[in-house]
Amino acid sequence: MSKPALNILFGVPARRLLRGAFLSALAVVLVACSVAAPAEDAGVAAETGAETADGGWLRVAAAGWANDQFNPFFAQSLADYIGLWNVYDAVAWLEGAEVRLGLAESVTPNEDGTVWTIELKEAWFHDGSPVRAQDVAYSLSTYANPELAPFFAPFFFNLDVANLDVPDDKTLVVPLHSPQGDFLERTLATISLVVPEGTVGGQDAIGSGPFKLEAYEAGKSIRLVRNADYWTGAPPALDGLEVIIIDDANARLNALKGGEVEFATQITPAGALGEAGNADIVLQPAGVANSTVHSFAANTTMPPFDNPDVVRGLKLAIDRQALVDTVLLGYGEVGNDLIGKGLPGYHQELPQVERDVEEARRLFASAGVVELTMLTGEVTPGATAAAELLVQYLAEAGVALTLEEIPADQYYADFMRLLSTPLQTAYWTNRPAASHTAMMTGSNGGFNLTGMAGEEYDAMLMALVAEVDAARRVELGLEVQEYLYANDGQIVWAFQPDLNASVPGISGVLYSQSAPRFHLTTWER
Repeated sequence: MSKPALNILFGVPARRLLRGAFLSALAVVLVACSVAAPAEDAGVAAETGAETADGGWLRVAAAGWANDQFNPFFAQSLADYIGLWNVYDAVAWLEGAEVRLGLAESVTPNEDGTVWTIELKEAWFHDGSPVRAQDVAYSLSTYANPELAPFFAPFFFNLDVANLDVPDDKTLVVPLHSPQGDFLERTLATISLVVPEGTVGGQDAIGSGPFKLEAYEAGKSIRLVRNADYWTGAPPALDGLEVIIIDDANARLNALKGGEVEFATQITPAGALGEAGNADIVLQPAGVANSTVHSFAANTTMPPFDNPDVVRGLKLAIDRQALVDTVLLGYGEVGNDLIGKGLPGYHQELPQVERDVEEARRLFASAGVVELTMLTGEVTPGATAAAELLVQYLAEAGVALTLEEIPADQYYADFMRLLSTPLQTAYWTNRPAASHTAMMTGSNGGFNLTGMAGEEYDAMLMALVAEVDAARRVELGLEVQEYLYANDGQIVWAFQPDLNASVPGISGVLYSQSAPRFHLTTWER
């Protein structure tokens, strides 16, 4: 099954959850910052003759849905995200592991993080109209509306929409309901595409990005043409992009091999291994920052996992390297029970959990655990194979594991069941550790599969979210991870970087939360 839709931002569990209802106000944390090309360079393209490119048309295969709308407030599929990230600019965005300023010249808080001021660069939409603070205010307000942006509203739960202030066309003052020291990192960098006031994208979408929308056919294709007048002064080298909707990963790879496309997103490890010796196919791994996180989730509020020894025994029974080698065919990195590997703020100093079958057997026996049941399904490729190996690992530690398998398309149909299941298969999109913990754990966690909460832990999360000082936030983030490492039932066994493939000669592809961006891409043929 291809990595679905909003997995780019939330991971499948959160995507399904947010569709059904808002269980809580979610919080997310990302990190760092850098400034894009200065606006005063916006006239360079015309002066140098860069308005005519010979970079060619790049055809990209990606999964899409028939009900896609090219709506930046309601985006679901990877195909739509590719189009949206290339047609629209954001206030700020995440490139791999770093936050970049886009339309913003600066984003600064007041002393306690209750008010943030966004100063804009000089930028223009595709129709020649300027990007104004009013457009940004409208866009952020729309993202905060759960009826118009049900998937994204949780990121903006703290936004005081009623009191947004626009003192001039290039300044937006953003009040928050409560202190938030990382509004730039965990909110704006996650999603903040800016549309002209009063619009919601669609077939006539007008953005300010490096490409213009030329044609859109939901479930079939998206055609983008180069914006020669891109306000940064650095229009893309490619003449255009065509995103072709192909849902099956093997079919995407076959389309690349057959010359139907030049770039295929999200191929499988088996596909990558099969083409490893093919000089006509170049693997384009997105790196661990853009990866799927494979895990097993034990609910620490339910027997037998309310006993820390049982959780510890489960962690020690697993052979993580063997899972990577067998299930992921080596295309992955071993996990250490925390999300965020390869991203800023990840706690690298904690000792790697290693397999210890005898100690696992002792812990299980001491707790009287001789059998367990796990809910599983092919929610991501390899999930059931990993569960089957877990059966073997636990048997070696004296525990009989029974798998209760649910079809992938039904796995997330009953959220309350998942939230009250002692042990289950889980997977997530990799994001900084603090992002995941604030969104998915604690008493207000939106999809707290492990039940990680309590007065002490909630206080730690609240302190992390509210802290304005960046250095202190890093310290608090490490403390939260140390607590989770010692107490949580989330067993992260691997990170699987997104695998893409292309014809030779393509370089300069950037990734924002697994979605490729092509504004700096060149194609040497």
